[in-house]
Amino acid sequence: MAIISEISGKDGTELPKAWIEACTGSETQVPSASTDIFHLVRESASNFINSQPEPALVTVNGEKFKEYVKTLDIATFDKYVKNVNSWSSSLPLVFDNMAQELNLIALVDLLQLGSGFHSELHEAIDRGASDTIKFGCMSLHISQTSIDAKGLQELTLGDISEHFGIPLLGKERPMQKGSTAVTISEASSLRPLAEIILGTLQDTGCRLEQAGFSSLADFIIRICAEKPTAAHLVAKLVSAFPSLRDVSEVNGQLVYLFKKAQLMAYDVCQRFGKSDPKFAFPDIDQMTIFVDNVVPAMLQHHGLITVSQEIQSKISRGEELSLQETASMRAASIVAAQSVVDSANEAAKSSGVVFGQTPICQATLDSFWWREGKEPDLRVIPRLIFKKTVYF
Repeated sequence: MAIISEISGKDGTELPKAWIEACTGSETQVPSASTDIFHLVRESASNFINSQPEPALVTVNGEKFKEYVKTLDIATFDKYVKNVNSWSSSLPLVFDNMAQELNLIALVDLLQLGSGFHSELHEAIDRGASDTIKFGCMSLHISQTSIDAKGLQELTLGDISEHFGIPLLGKERPMQKGSTAVTISEASSLRPLAEIILGTLQDTGCRLEQAGFSSLADFIIRICAEKPTAAHLVAKLVSAFPSLRDVSEVNGQLVYLFKKAQLMAYDVCQRFGKSDPKFAFPDIDQMTIFVDNVVPAMLQHHGLITVSQEIQSKISRGEELSLQETASMRAASIVAAQSVVDSANEAAKSSGVVFGQTPICQATLDSFWWREGKEPDLRVIPRLIFKKTVYF
């Protein structure tokens, strides 16, 4: 499969600047085909957290995990995981065929970004980032807008504004001080988000077409036909698409996170794994959490990770974190999640405890913590903000 490395849109036009700046992993060397990609993510996160200079930006609280497992409400765990896992099968849409449905689900996961614009989105359109993305993708489908490889390249910023409901213009102000005869509109604070979405779609469409794939669904179907594992699909996704190459380089150290690529593989398995063996990935339990801004907040709430006073002050004031601070929180979340999984497995071995209908692994913990974070009393917990990213 060919990999296109240049950052350019259809006919060589430059992609939106906001996307280029947010796509920080675009030049990162991708893992080789033989790499155990989930092990790579866990190992890089652990190495990064363990090599922090003192005082550490984020601490993983090792003594808390066994107690946390004991207090887990298994009925609630099963309920929340089932709720999150069912989203793709409960879309209020009609599809012509499986490939069309797969394409839309993959598009939603490709665009799971914009969490840093949470406040601006709620103020402007009364939706969070995830709902904005789902709403926009459904609008594209309902309007019969082409979202194959060619169609993605032909989308405009106006299309993104229309379908996702993101305003491009902000408040009007007088062109001359003291005069209201002529006014000009400022750019909306959400315009960079619209540009990041547009760049993600245009770049993905360009790379699909140049590599010989008709759509994102076509890519996934053909890759999974080669080898029906989540690891194989994730490795191919991050290799092919910079918008999924979720790697942070901090002080010369690479932290592999791959949030959206793992989420895409997980959702494909949940939706189609029971009906098509090439999507019945046997290695789902090896995935790491799909860490965004919600999971670290829940881990802090449960006392499983502790952040430095400087980070906490920024979060409390609603200020944007640095790349290093953001990477530290996300990496620590992966380390903490694995410790919860290990503690649950140890408890099951030593006492024969049964943890309900849903096996506890990092992927199911992610679903649980993400849904838990939507509860009204926990939704108000301040979360990290990092806007210049295409990865969450």
